[in-house]
Formats: sequence, C-alpha cells, structure tokens
Amino acid sequence: MLFDYAKRSRCRLVFGCIAIATVVVCAARIPLVRAQEADSGAEMNGPPPLRPPPPDATTSDEVPPLERVPIRQPISGSMMVAPPYGNAPLKVGFFVLATDPENIGFLTYQWNFGDGTVSALPPELYIFHTYANPGNYLCSLVIKTVDGRSKSFFQGVIVRDPAG
Repeated sequence: MLFDYAKRSRCRLVFGCIAIATVVVCAARIPLVRAQEADSGAEMNGPPPLRPPPPDATTSDEVPPLERVPIRQPISGSMMVAPPYGNAPLKVGFFVLATDPENIGFLTYQWNFGDGTVSALPPELYIFHTYANPGNYLCSLVIKTVDGRSKSFFQGVIVRDPAG
C-alpha cells in the first residue's frame, strides 16, 4: 500500500513538472509586445495623409466658404393674468412684458383668449378681456418680430358658475 502511494506521488510530481515545462516553453514562443518605435507600425495607422494641392491648381470639387449667418437672440418676456379664476362674468387683465434683445423694429401681438375671441392689439400695460360663460380657458399670445422670430406665452383662466 505504501509503495502504491509513493508511486502515485512520484507520477504526480513528474506530470506536474511536465505541465510547468510545457507552460514555460509555450510562453517562450509568444512574442513580447513592446511600445512602437517612431518609425514602425505605420501599417496600423492607415495610409499617410493626403498632401494639399499646389496653390495654382483648381478643381471643380472645391467647396466655397460659407457665408456668415447671423443667429438672432430670441424674444424674452413673460405674461401674467389677474385674477386667474372667479365667477362668471369674469373680467381679467393680462399683463405682458416682452423685449427684443436685437432691438430690430417692433413687436406684433396675436391674442387668442380661448373663448373664440382673438385680437391683434398690443398691450399698453394690461389688456382686459371678459369671460361671460363658466369654463376653463387657455389664453395664448404669440409675439413676433419683423424678421420672423416669435415667442408664445400661455395662461389659464378658470371661470366658475355663479349659481353653483
């Protein structure tokens, strides 16, 4: 029994040494990876860059430079409603502050009070509107500049039935 154990242990030792030798031999065959030198590895970077054409050469593929396109600043402002709710008939005032940072021309106003009434009046400080019937209304205002820029504002108004 002792003899069999020693024989098996020696086999394990021999097979272990063979396995280690195999790993060492295989590892020796793997080439070492080193940092690329300045003149090597060009095939990995693709073709060399194209040289620009001589100054006297003209081609039909040339793209002319783009013109400068001005990007205008947007209109800034706000709109408030007072009072935002109440009993019918409800007279409300819309307060609007709007400015054009570019200061080009004047602003035009397009009102839609949400009850079928529209207007193009610019507000002096307030613009008033009376809602005759109960309901929820969305008032919209679109302000436009002479060069086509616009900004929209929205305010909700709730008109209750005075009887209920």
